Amino acid sequence: MMKMNYVIIGNGPAGVHAVESIRKRDRQGKITLISKENNAPYSRIMIPELMSGELEDADIYYRGLDFYERYDVSCRLGEAAAGIASKGKNLQLESGESLPFDKLLIAAGSSPVIPPFMRDAPQGVFSLWNKADAEDLNRYLKGNVNQVLIVGGGLVGLQAARAFARHGKEVTLIESLPWLMPSQLDKTAGQMLADAAGTAGVRVLCGVNVQSFETAAGANAPGANAAGRVTGVQTSQGKIPADLVLVAVGVRPNLDFAAGSGLNIGRGLLVNDEMRTNIPDVFAAGDVAQAMGLLEEEQILRPLWLCAVKQGKVAGTNMAGGAARYDGSVAMNSIDLFGMPIISMGMLAAPGLEEVILQPPDKNSYQKLLLNQGKLAGFILVGDLRQSGFLAWRLGQTLGEGYSGAYKNINPVWYYA
Repeated sequence: MMKMNYVIIGNGPAGVHAVESIRKRDRQGKITLISKENNAPYSRIMIPELMSGELEDADIYYRGLDFYERYDVSCRLGEAAAGIASKGKNLQLESGESLPFDKLLIAAGSSPVIPPFMRDAPQGVFSLWNKADAEDLNRYLKGNVNQVLIVGGGLVGLQAARAFARHGKEVTLIESLPWLMPSQLDKTAGQMLADAAGTAGVRVLCGVNVQSFETAAGANAPGANAAGRVTGVQTSQGKIPADLVLVAVGVRPNLDFAAGSGLNIGRGLLVNDEMRTNIPDVFAAGDVAQAMGLLEEEQILRPLWLCAVKQGKVAGTNMAGGAARYDGSVAMNSIDLFGMPIISMGMLAAPGLEEVILQPPDKNSYQKLLLNQGKLAGFILVGDLRQSGFLAWRLGQTLGEGYSGAYKNINPVWYYA
């Protein structure tokens, strides 16, 4: 029997679990893994703690450094895909090399959105998405950095704000929309989170937009020429002084190399329930995959760790000749920031949803259900999370008997644990 030649683009949870699933069915096939980052698999959720020095480098890896050897994977770390010749079944690398494949998995992950105001940004303006970003920030923090401005009130920005504040920095966080985590929380929960952040020493300003950066005129900063070094940000509500600016306003799938390949691309790569794209023997999983959202009943991007794990397992199984199906995803966010645990799950904003307040907001607790024609469609819990497992199970009932139940009998608080 001829050996199968598998090529995987991406070293995150989708790619890693695809490798493991392939090897369960095919011990002989060749697996080549391409990754732009030159690291063993690690957890991005821990990057803010790595940046702040709360975690050591070794703490962020979720597979041993011998992962590739144990699974007989040919690693091409530090290399990037440049294009796909789908008819000839070849992957082009930026180095100019061409890699043939029998089965290809695109699990290239995502990258931070770079807003227009960040172009030609001065020294001291950063993103925080990967290990290299954390290391760059950590080095910069060793200079004269006291005032930190964070642009973006999502999970990455909030985690970074917590880490900076814990280390004695004066932190201001701005969000352009009316409340924090606007895609995952309602206005009430978002304001409660902002209040908790304020108590922890983080100044939160919502409804504020960046207009431009201001820079130093002199050369007095330690470790670098201060000319061009950021000293503040001009916003829609005035100037905010800053020695360091972190921009975290969202992510986008890494798909530039797929242009001209013939792959169907919406917001991401459109896939079916086997994680197959429109081109035979080309699969996609993780942040690049536009797969079925169960409650939305349409294909959506869901850049969540658990989705990437499930999709990678399905893709790997099917690449190796198995028969696995991806049931679809349900939005789920579980955080514990500034001493305030929060879980949101399901649909939180859609026409026709009925709101039921179980616990009116007080300082530490808030509970709301979202119903669609009398059936549970989503919920938000702040503070008291004891009903989360039961509500997740009820939400599974809403999805019907055909739903596999991956969310039915768990307490979602484990998700970021």
